[in-house]
Amino acid sequence: MKRYILITAFCLATVLCVAQPPRGGRPGHDGRGGPHMNGRHHRTERVECLDAQRMEMVLRVLKDQSFDDKRLEVAKLCVSLGAFCTSDLAQVAETFSFDDRRLEFLRFAYPYCLDPENYFMLKKSFSFESNFNALMESIHPGY
Repeated sequence: MKRYILITAFCLATVLCVAQPPRGGRPGHDGRGGPHMNGRHHRTERVECLDAQRMEMVLRVLKDQSFDDKRLEVAKLCVSLGAFCTSDLAQVAETFSFDDRRLEFLRFAYPYCLDPENYFMLKKSFSFESNFNALMESIHPGY
C-alpha cells in the first residue's frame, strides 16, 4: 500500500511539474514552506493555475481512488504540489462522496489557494449549507 502511495505521489509530482516557486515561498506560505494560517496571503508574483490538461489528469487520478480516505490523502498531496485556484478546488471537492471529506479537504487547501478571495464560490460544493458555514468559520472566525 505504501508503495502504491509513493508511486502515485511520484506520478502526481511529474504530472503537475509546477515551476519553481517565487522567492520567499509559494503564495500563502511562509519562507519555510509551511502554510500561513492567519488568513494573509502575500503574493509578489502571480502564479498561474493549473491548465485544463493537468487539471484533467489530477481529476482522473483522484477518481481512480476507490475510497474517500485515499482520495483525500492524494488530493492533499496534489494541492501541496500544484497551483490551484478556487475553481480547481471546487472540481477536486466534487470527487468526494460526502461533505465531511469536502470540508476537511477545503480547510486544508485554503492556505494553498491562489485566489482565496473567491473561496465564497465554494458554497455550491456542499450538500448542506451548515458545512459551508463551518468552512467559512474555520478560515474566517466570526463569519
